[in-house]
Amino acid sequence: MMTRLRGIVQHNLPAKIAALIVAVVLWLYVMNDQNPAMEGTYTVPVTIENAPDGYLMNAADDTVTIRVRGSRSLFVAADSSDFHARINLSDFTEGERAYAVETSIPYGFELVNASPDKITVNLDRMIQKTLRAELTISGSPASGFTVDKVSQTNEAATMLGPRSLVNQVTHIVGHINLSGQSSDYTAIVALSPINSEGREVSGVSLQPPSTEVSIKLVRGLTRKVVAVQAKPQSDLSPQLRLEGITVEPSRIEIAGAEDVIGKITSIETEEFSLSQVRETEKRSVKLALPAGVTAADPNVTVEIKVGAMQ
Repeated sequence: MMTRLRGIVQHNLPAKIAALIVAVVLWLYVMNDQNPAMEGTYTVPVTIENAPDGYLMNAADDTVTIRVRGSRSLFVAADSSDFHARINLSDFTEGERAYAVETSIPYGFELVNASPDKITVNLDRMIQKTLRAELTISGSPASGFTVDKVSQTNEAATMLGPRSLVNQVTHIVGHINLSGQSSDYTAIVALSPINSEGREVSGVSLQPPSTEVSIKLVRGLTRKVVAVQAKPQSDLSPQLRLEGITVEPSRIEIAGAEDVIGKITSIETEEFSLSQVRETEKRSVKLALPAGVTAADPNVTVEIKVGAMQ
């Protein structure tokens, strides 16, 4: 039996081997022709892993295009949901930094490239900072009236926001318009975070967002326009030199009893520190009004000009 089988196998053996080789070649040819290798792309969302708490995060890109190579049958069976892209922030640093994109693709595919292969992420620490809530007053009361007293329920407000924005805020301000007022009144005044250029800084929230303000008006006080003098402390950084301080407005109208007003030739600001000054800046400063003396706006703006020591 075995001899018979061996004879069958060995009969025309070279021809059989040649036929097998031809069959394999034809099979490979057909498979390659019907299921050729090809390339394709998938655009997928980026997953951010290990994002730190307490930071405002901004990524330059939120999708990645993955280019892969594989047989036609793989592409027929694949779906974009089978491809994944992610960045890992486990070793994050505050500020702007490029993080490598990691990809996951189905078995059988070959990764050609991912674009972009790095994504820039900016991490901005959320912080709090408290400043005095200042009031600015515009307009004049009705004829014969003047401001006797301005009081507010909230003397300060706390800012919450990204460090880069909070650090831009130099003062918190609420605005009151006295035009035509002839009686005492109370108002809820919204507060705004303001930078050194007098512009509101968006992206920063305030707590409380407003303050209740009470305005007391009186008749019969004497009015007088006097100069305003800045009163800085001598604590400027030794690396800087003070080039000058200007006050806006440089002259204000004050009101009070005639015997008190007659002795006043100028009004000083409250003493203010220069220790935090790093470059030329503007800030709001309260007036040091004597007892019995009022001003429509008890605040002025001082511009502190500094330069580097030579």
